[in-house]
Amino acid sequence: MNESCKPIAIIPARGGSKRFPGKNVAQLGGKPLLAWSIEAARVSGIFDEVYVSSDDAAILKLAEEYGVVPHIRDKQLANDTTSVAEVCAEIGADLMTEPNPGKVPNPNRVIVALLPTSPFRSPATIRSAYDLFSEQNGDALMSVSPLEHPPEWAMTVKDQLLKPCDPLSYNTPRNRLPQTVRGDGLILMAKLAYLEAHRSFVGPRTLAFSSPPGETVDIDEPADLLWAEFLLSRREN
Repeated sequence: MNESCKPIAIIPARGGSKRFPGKNVAQLGGKPLLAWSIEAARVSGIFDEVYVSSDDAAILKLAEEYGVVPHIRDKQLANDTTSVAEVCAEIGADLMTEPNPGKVPNPNRVIVALLPTSPFRSPATIRSAYDLFSEQNGDALMSVSPLEHPPEWAMTVKDQLLKPCDPLSYNTPRNRLPQTVRGDGLILMAKLAYLEAHRSFVGPRTLAFSSPPGETVDIDEPADLLWAEFLLSRREN
């Protein structure tokens, strides 16, 4: 891999979490949750640099301790409504325009987002996703998992009454409905120019990467962390 064209990893880890305060530094298997993604990124060996973007001083210090580059996130990008794509686009543009001897800003540089809430993502999976992206020459890539239930079966509740979102398809058997997937947050990547233009990882040329089932644990609240600890103990035994 040409060193000047290596992708950049961005691990977005803001300090605030309403449902799980301190989530990104919560302990899992004897180390902070954030450390799992840092180590996987470094061991994958594909990145020019690994950045941890945060508005939290403790998280930025932790990034330094684990040997990656801390990136102080703009306060405007550290709220509940900012998307991962927006964060990556702004950070990627900043990094590409910073004075950096020997490195030329490249709009086709690939930005890879690794959410710290996916601790079981393996280095091999990161490499496989990037290989697919490179071979297919997509604009973006999103890891996906099978949707647990068909969206055609969804309903809303109003005044204690159920209303199917799709009345025409609601009673259709699963085997007659198309197989659907959802983005699972394990890996996201896109060319910098695409991110800057669209502020999204989803578009007409977004590739689907099927995530290994055992890696898609997502830590969103304390109960998820307990489940991850249980799975980790089973692995160790």
